[in-house]
Amino acid sequence: MTDESDAPLSFGIHADTGRPLGDASEGLDATRMHAAEVKLRTLTEAMDRSGDVFGVPSEIDPDNLAEAGWGIIFAAGADPTPYLDAMDELVALRRRQAGEYFRIFSGPDGYRPGETANQWLVRHGSAFTLIDPDSGVPYYLTIVGPPTDVPFEFQYALDIVAAVGRLDFTSLADLSAYARSVVSFENNAALMTRRQIELFATCHDFDRASQLFTKQVAIPWSTGGAKAVPLGKKFGFSLNPTLQEQATKEALTRILNNVGAPPSILFTGTHGMAFSVDDQRQAENQGALVCHEWPGYGGISSEHWFAASDVPADANVHGMIHFFFACYGAGTPEFDNFHFQETQSRIMPKPATSRLPQTLMALPQGGVLASLGHVDRAWASSFQSERGVAQTQGFRDVLGLLMAGQRIGHATNQFNGQWGVLSTELVNMLQEKLYGKAVRESALLAARIARDDCRNYVVLGDPAIKLRPEPRAV
Repeated sequence: MTDESDAPLSFGIHADTGRPLGDASEGLDATRMHAAEVKLRTLTEAMDRSGDVFGVPSEIDPDNLAEAGWGIIFAAGADPTPYLDAMDELVALRRRQAGEYFRIFSGPDGYRPGETANQWLVRHGSAFTLIDPDSGVPYYLTIVGPPTDVPFEFQYALDIVAAVGRLDFTSLADLSAYARSVVSFENNAALMTRRQIELFATCHDFDRASQLFTKQVAIPWSTGGAKAVPLGKKFGFSLNPTLQEQATKEALTRILNNVGAPPSILFTGTHGMAFSVDDQRQAENQGALVCHEWPGYGGISSEHWFAASDVPADANVHGMIHFFFACYGAGTPEFDNFHFQETQSRIMPKPATSRLPQTLMALPQGGVLASLGHVDRAWASSFQSERGVAQTQGFRDVLGLLMAGQRIGHATNQFNGQWGVLSTELVNMLQEKLYGKAVRESALLAARIARDDCRNYVVLGDPAIKLRPEPRAV
């Protein structure tokens, strides 16, 4: 891919080449794709009937865990004891809050290998259209463990109907640190974040993707543009932009090392690093954030990206939510989700959560309460229509709900509604092609990318956390 290409743009840089990741594969097999997509027919039709609103019944308050419930899902073969011991403070807190609607799904009740989200829900007396805690499945569900045990695909699908997060750390000590961080923040009303959003976005004069993000997202959010109000103004939040040549590695360090109360939200929009499957640097650096120091196509090194190892030991981020927009910001599957040919393309030895969000959430002094990011590649379709028109309302809706005080697992339902719309459109396009109508392969490719791009946003952390900013100025 060249930067002049009009093909779908992803936001990742390959460590071997110092160049953007290649396009999604061409040569789509429409018949094979259709066979896979029609499996979603019942779900997408249900979305149409429900007006794309999924979640708990309308009479249940999603902010009240005593009504919505909270639960943990383990892999069926995992021993839950060490995990529950490590997060005992958080478990005790949520048990008190959720009361009769607190559940732990482990052993035979946990996720079984190869099980779909729908099969798991049906097995527990629920359905893939509506979560009712009275049926035995809480609305807020926390997957505990790595994606090798409970796959990302299960999380994507379950999140369509529930509010799902994942707790996956490299050690039980880090899991314990995260649990203590959430509990200490929720139990200490004096701890608050600044009523501020930090926006960090790169823009390189040689790179079309970062230029596009700056033009269609970063600058309009900062200034309000011709029609929109600046991001956060409606909720009494200020926005501090660190853009273009200011978006350096040192500047990101300063944002994390801020003096006083941390900002409520950090939104980073830039490329994420990608490494070859046999590269020893991959485990620690996949999804690291490319900064302004990147000198240009053809070369990139650790001096140019911000990785887990760059997080300051004394970072001041307790109570913050981090929204990553970057390839592999939240995690990487074993096989490329955007390689649509019959032969799979392996991109990691095994699926894994990214180290940077893990590190930010497990700081012993108190970390980020949750991270919202992308598994696999992130694409410009997240903020741009097929016709090249800016469409950032999905981002703004999620951020607005967080600023309004909603729990993160519920706030991200905005992505699920869009996912349903895009799924329906894709199935319809595939049917038209199979019926002999002229449907461009490039249009199918763009539709599939847009749909899965929306699907692949995940919450890392407890899905029931929410912001507690300082009081709004009168």
